[in-house]
Amino acid sequence: MKRAQGTLPAILLAALALASLTPASAAEAHHTYLILPFEDSAPDGARDWLQEAMALSIGEDFLTAGQVVIEREDRLAVMDAMDLPVGAPLTLATSLSLGKRFRQEQQRPAPDRLVVGKFSLDNGQLAISARVLQLDANAAAPWKDASGNLKDLLKLQKSLAHSLLRSDSAAAGNLGAHDDSDAGHDFPLVAYENYIRGLIEPSAPKQITFLRKAVQQSPGYPRACFQLARVLARGGKRGEAETVLKGISGEPVPYVAEFHALSGELALDAGRLTDAEAQARASLSVRETAEAHLLLARIAHSNSDAAQALKELDRAQALDPDNPDIDSLRRQVRKEPPPHS
Repeated sequence: MKRAQGTLPAILLAALALASLTPASAAEAHHTYLILPFEDSAPDGARDWLQEAMALSIGEDFLTAGQVVIEREDRLAVMDAMDLPVGAPLTLATSLSLGKRFRQEQQRPAPDRLVVGKFSLDNGQLAISARVLQLDANAAAPWKDASGNLKDLLKLQKSLAHSLLRSDSAAAGNLGAHDDSDAGHDFPLVAYENYIRGLIEPSAPKQITFLRKAVQQSPGYPRACFQLARVLARGGKRGEAETVLKGISGEPVPYVAEFHALSGELALDAGRLTDAEAQARASLSVRETAEAHLLLARIAHSNSDAAQALKELDRAQALDPDNPDIDSLRRQVRKEPPPHS
């Protein structure tokens, strides 16, 4: 990938600042990871999606292992604030600056780890390398590698994710098969490509198109079904979203908590309050989220229980202070007029 002239000294200085990291303890730890798109050694527009695919899928594996991963939307927002275009090559120095920028912004999650990687693809053979950098200690774990046929992309990514976590002495959990795309068999790689394209496409209609293709190519594909239903629900097509979820073949790990919260929202909209509450409780049994507490607040409001609704809204706001739906529902519960624009 072509670099701007004059960046080499910055790269060398940044590299020299990173000491070799040797795990000091066998105890497994939990961290917050900022995972950047992987660099393609021979950029090809037809496979640009692979750069984000590496970051997103390894991020999903990290989430499955119980780690915290900075969301892509937050990463793009900070890159935009730094005038870094989407898809632009990132030097090591720039990558480190991006990580430090996150740590300076109090309104965003603060990563203590940065993952950078690269890959090459030649005649169907894929080679991937990545490493973990400690943002709080100027240290770096050794590079970890995975290689094989492109058709084994998902297995290679999962293997690399496990190696990266172990190199960081981080809890790796169980990264076994959790989705149709992980299970191997006859899963079509093109369905995975459309799933990734659906995640990175900024246009909602195009997101729906890509995710529909993924579900058509692999019926019941859990992650694709969940993401498609979520986009449809946000676009007001809630009946269609519920139909998509009925066709899901399993829980969409690592989005199980969000899946149950969405299912509960759709049940509530359909007037099935008991169903909705069961889904909210199922969501909270997996992980506490603002979405689940907001759902419980909506259920309490439907039952004319203002005190319980406000209690749930307080908890939701503590988890997600910037969620506009929380203040909107709070005004409804308190029977306050909307703010003047």
